[in-house]
Amino acid sequence: MAIPNFRDAGGLATASGRAMRNGVVFRSAQLFALTPQQQRGLLELGVTDVYDLRTRAEVEHRPDTLPEGITLRVDDVLADRPHSGGAKVATIVNAHADRASVDQINDIVGDGKARHLMIETYQGFVTLPSAHRAYHGLLAGIARSRGAAVVHCTAGKDRAGWGVALLQLASGVGMDDVLADYLGSNEPMRRAYGPMLDAFAAEGGDAQALAHMMIVEPDYLDAALTLMRARFGGLEGYLERGLGLDADDVDLLRQRLLT
Repeated sequence: MAIPNFRDAGGLATASGRAMRNGVVFRSAQLFALTPQQQRGLLELGVTDVYDLRTRAEVEHRPDTLPEGITLRVDDVLADRPHSGGAKVATIVNAHADRASVDQINDIVGDGKARHLMIETYQGFVTLPSAHRAYHGLLAGIARSRGAAVVHCTAGKDRAGWGVALLQLASGVGMDDVLADYLGSNEPMRRAYGPMLDAFAAEGGDAQALAHMMIVEPDYLDAALTLMRARFGGLEGYLERGLGLDADDVDLLRQRLLT
C-alpha cells in the first residue's frame, strides 16, 4: 500500500489454538493525500470502514482522502486532553517542518519530558471519557461490520496502537505476541522520521529526547495495562465498565476477529 505503518492486525495465534483472521482489521498512519492507486488498494482489500482517532486539529490539518464506498468514522480519543503527548507528536512534527525554534521543541521534550508525556497519554487511554467513547465505537463497530476496517491516528502507533492491542487481547492473543506486534511500528517510524530527527540534531536539537515521541516503547503499553488492571481489575472489567461493552458485544467481536 506504500502508506506508512499500514499492516494487518491479524494472523496472531491465541491461547485457545485459534487465530485472528487476516484481512479484517488493518492499522495505519494517517490517510492524508492518498493517490488514486492507494485508494483503489483500500477497496481491493475490502475496506468498508475507517476509524480516525486523531484530534480535530489533526483532522482539519490533514484530512483523510478516501474513495466512495468507505465510511469514515472520526472519534477523537484525546478530546478531553488535547495537549497530551500523543497529540503533541503531530504538533512537533509540523512545527519543525515550519522551522519553529529548536529551543522550543527541546523545552517540550527534554529532561525526560517526552517519555513522561507519552506515559501520561497511554494512561489517558484507560481513564479519559473521550477515549472510552472512541474505543467503544471502534470495538463495537468492528464487531458489527461486514467489511474490513482500518484504524489509524497520525502515525498509527499510539492511539491506533492501543486500539489494536485491545482487539488482539480481546481475541485471546498472548501478551508477548501483542507486544511484539505493537513494537512493529518502530521500523516504519524510524524510516518516516529518521531524516527529520537527523536534521533536528544537526540544528542543535535533542533528537534522542524527541525520538521517545516518534517510536513506541514497552513502558508505554505497560503503563496503560497496569492502570487498566488497577482501575478495572483487568481487560474484561475495562471492556465492560470502561468502554461500556456488554457480553454480547464482546462475543460478536470475537466471532468477527477469530478463525
